[in-house]
Formats: sequence, C-alpha cells, structure tokens
Amino acid sequence: MPVTLAELKQAHAELEAALLALEALTIDPVLDEPRVAAARVRLSRASAHRRKLSDLAAMELLDTVRSAEADSLRALRERNAAQIQASSQHIGAWGLRQITADWPGYCRASVQVRAAIRALVKADQDTLYPLLR
Repeated sequence: MPVTLAELKQAHAELEAALLALEALTIDPVLDEPRVAAARVRLSRASAHRRKLSDLAAMELLDTVRSAEADSLRALRERNAAQIQASSQHIGAWGLRQITADWPGYCRASVQVRAAIRALVKADQDTLYPLLR
C-alpha cells in the first residue's frame, strides 16, 4: 500500500513530539537518566519510522515524476542515509555512561542532532508533500 500524505504528516508529528520531549529534558541542568533513556528510545523509533516512510514514498514516486523531481527524491534518500550514519555516531559517542559523565556536553550535542532531524522533516515537507497531494 502506498505511503499517504496523512501517514507522513503523522510520522512527522510523532517525531516532533519526541524531539520536544528530549529538548525539555536537556534544558534541565540535572540529568534524569531514566527519562532521558526513555526519550532517546522514543526519538530513535520515531526517527526510524519517519525515515522508513520517507524512503518508501520516495521509491514509490520515482517512476511517476519528472526528472528534476526524481533528482530531488534521490537527494532526499541520500540525506536519509547520511543521517543514519550521523545518528549512529551520536548514539555511539553518547551512551548513558558518557551522558552521565558530561550532561552539559550531551545537551549541547543534542541540539545539533535535533536540528539535523528537523532539517530532514523540512526536506520531506518540501519534496514529498507536494507529490503526495
């Protein structure tokens, strides 16, 4: 079954909620380890779901669009692939032990990751929303 605009919008809303939950925790000067761990899991799942829908929608649309749109879809998939690597590096660098040892450092690093994820959502909106309407 093809990806719908409503599904992608729902995935984006769930991802933004997960981003906001982690953001709320990172403004606190004191680490709440169980809540941060849960927020990271929620964010990882929401991000993976968005990426899955984004990639699937792009693949489904590739054969039905003009050349310039196809280029944009391929570029979106490449950005998604690059984000997988960046997220893996971030998660590897910031395990719970490292977060506990340097909570302020994690909070700063988290800002960059959240911005990158939001940029991917914007790319989905700019590239996929018009084609899924």
